[in-house]
Amino acid sequence: MAADEQGNDLSAVPVPIGGIVAFAPYASANVIADTMIGQTPLELPEAYDMLGLVKQDGAPQHQRESGDALEFWQKGYVLPGDGTRSFVVNAAENNAAVLKLTEGKEPDANGVIYVDSSLPEAKWLIFLATKFKNGTEDRYNGAAQVTEIEIDQDTRGEVRGRSVTLTWQEDPLFKDPKTGLDKPFKMWHGTPASKNTPPPGGDQSGE
Repeated sequence: MAADEQGNDLSAVPVPIGGIVAFAPYASANVIADTMIGQTPLELPEAYDMLGLVKQDGAPQHQRESGDALEFWQKGYVLPGDGTRSFVVNAAENNAAVLKLTEGKEPDANGVIYVDSSLPEAKWLIFLATKFKNGTEDRYNGAAQVTEIEIDQDTRGEVRGRSVTLTWQEDPLFKDPKTGLDKPFKMWHGTPASKNTPPPGGDQSGE
């Protein structure tokens, strides 16, 4: 559907229908290449763990905060404050991957975890994807740390989720090739392309 005479295009409206959250140990081998992040099926490195099901009302919520702006004596000049990006997701499953992310540990041979009072310090590589009704997707890959965890109340007949805040961290694994500056993550938006589909103008003979 093309835009109407007013420039409005219903097919461009992002209506989420699902997605995934996955994380992997901090290592360059677990960074998804720019040439692969828009492909389908997307083959994540083996080190990635899936967070699993997410609560209906706990889907990823992106947040962006900025510090106090610096104003100058001359009117019309403002230097934006340092910004922070994060997202919150409420994990519905009580699986090994969720415990690894939220406790920073895995159960021993007896299935026991000795927990710490503080949050885990580990930095993770995160892959986050949201699928939309119009066939497009938002995909993110970057470095993040768990900065807040809130466990739902044990309410009879309801899902007890873990609300996890992951704060993106500027990192050399995500260096902007144009500026050379460390970035917290890279993002891709579009309609995923099949790996078997030849590029426009390319050889379509299959030979």
